[in-house]
Amino acid sequence: MYRTAELAAVTIDEFRRGLEGLTADEALVRHPKADGTSMNAASWIVQHVAGHWANVRARVTGEEPLARNPSRDGTPPPYAEALTAFEAPTRDLGWLDAASDDVMASSHRELGGESVGTFLMRAVLHTWFHTGELNAVRQLLGHPEIAFVGPFDGRLGWVPERGIEGR
Repeated sequence: MYRTAELAAVTIDEFRRGLEGLTADEALVRHPKADGTSMNAASWIVQHVAGHWANVRARVTGEEPLARNPSRDGTPPPYAEALTAFEAPTRDLGWLDAASDDVMASSHRELGGESVGTFLMRAVLHTWFHTGELNAVRQLLGHPEIAFVGPFDGRLGWVPERGIEGR
């Protein structure tokens, strides 16, 4: 198995990598799709993902959520506002290491009835989904494709389910 905090950290780092080099103006662009609708803007994606992480962090720490979800109509928020919303719950994931099993197993109506731990996994997987979307948006803006997941830097090493002494 893999340590939850490490999986979350790699996820956040890869999402941030997709933001590298984007300007505030580029982050507001909504590219047209073949069906006549528009893709999400990078700033909308950032604030949307921020809402998931803020909800998990709030349930783990007992605090109020720090991020507001962006407009459901796809209107992109200012990029600086979206980045602030994202950084608040993800700058330091120490709150995740401090989460007790009881907290992670607790269910909440605001999380769609899921446990905090399940909603955390939803946040991780949802972030990867939007990381791919962000990669497509970057390419349409003329930025280079991010072709591979970056290095793990010693994170996400396999840990047997029975654990390793000292870990």
